Amino acid sequence: MFTSMARRFPMARAVQEGQHHLSYGEAETRAGQLASALVRGGVQLGDPVVVHCGDHRQAVVGQLAVLKAGGVCVPVPAASRGARLDRIIEVSGAQVVLCSTVTRPVWSYRCMSWVLDDPATWSKIAAQRPDPALPRSGHTEAAYLLVSDADRQGVGGYLTDHRAWQLALSARIRRAGSAHDGVIVHHPPVRTTTLPAMWWAFACGGTLHVPSRYDGFACSPAPKRKAAAVFGPDEYGLLLQSFSLDSHPVAPRLTVLIGGPCPRTVIDRHFEVLPRAPLWVEFAAADGTMPWTVREFSPDNPWPEHPGASRPVPGVHVQVVDPAGSPVPTGQTGEVHATGPALPYGSIRSADGACLAEDTAPVLASGRLGRWRRDGTLEFCGPASVPSPAARLRDPASLPSPATRPRDPAAVPSPAVRPRTA
Repeated sequence: MFTSMARRFPMARAVQEGQHHLSYGEAETRAGQLASALVRGGVQLGDPVVVHCGDHRQAVVGQLAVLKAGGVCVPVPAASRGARLDRIIEVSGAQVVLCSTVTRPVWSYRCMSWVLDDPATWSKIAAQRPDPALPRSGHTEAAYLLVSDADRQGVGGYLTDHRAWQLALSARIRRAGSAHDGVIVHHPPVRTTTLPAMWWAFACGGTLHVPSRYDGFACSPAPKRKAAAVFGPDEYGLLLQSFSLDSHPVAPRLTVLIGGPCPRTVIDRHFEVLPRAPLWVEFAAADGTMPWTVREFSPDNPWPEHPGASRPVPGVHVQVVDPAGSPVPTGQTGEVHATGPALPYGSIRSADGACLAEDTAPVLASGRLGRWRRDGTLEFCGPASVPSPAARLRDPASLPSPATRPRDPAAVPSPAVRPRTA
């Protein structure tokens, strides 16, 4: 996808970060060089590679290179340190990290690192001819391993394949439109809201706009007026509170919120500050990047009767279950679970200190209570209590959906699943 856009629009800006930018052509060239260097350095098809960069331009090149090399991206937010990094290495089994000068010191004793903003790194890489025949992972093989902050249901991380990302992107473009005018984000690189925003922009040949400082929707240079903006619900609520009702900020074409259920107060404040700007709310649990349900709030109907109700996105099968893991009737409350081809296809589970991969589609527990309404929408009701063992580890076959996919165990990236030794 990115390669196609780079061939069509090599001079177009892929990333605009403050006063600095990265073109599609430059990103494609550097990613190809780095991918060849990774393969020569021993990275094989399905190997996990950590991407821990201080800015978006480096992070984009790093992610593209890992995918071009047939590896599995293990994204790490720039602020991560200490025990969080130890957990990522334990769960993923990664032995290589792509980093920046500011993040390099924390990896000095953990694994081999490539510093992407060091000219010496690129001098060594450029001295060798790029490999024209790089390994290529299939569309149902892992693209990302997203390591959770803490074990949830015994899960250390979730594996998402290329097809899941493509399904999520296609669905977002169909409902929210193209992002060829760009997407604005305020999060650091590879955060859970940054990843879907980045790929939404790239799928449409648009620019990922990142302001040099947190200043509302403003970016310098300014994005096109029809750019979209992506936030998490909590940070968006804080941003809206910083505006006065007579401030009249420059509004994006639309705003997409990705994360937990959006409070009614945030929706109300959005239309007070930006009365003509549509708002899309995507609920994403578990890995935090792949949406489960979506709801549009339009200027024509900004205050619907049930703002917490939403519909499942294509490729996601949602159920509301009781503590025993059985579906509950319409109108009754239970925990919201989901599976499907547009969600992670496998998980890394912790067992006796080792990390083992499961190659069956996991049934993801949201940690939220909900109930089906008679109009077919799902209404979230609040946080769930700790689920029972039966609800935690349900058999995917219990869902009446073709969403579970038999997979070849060999397709699971072996370094991410093998036990690590001290």
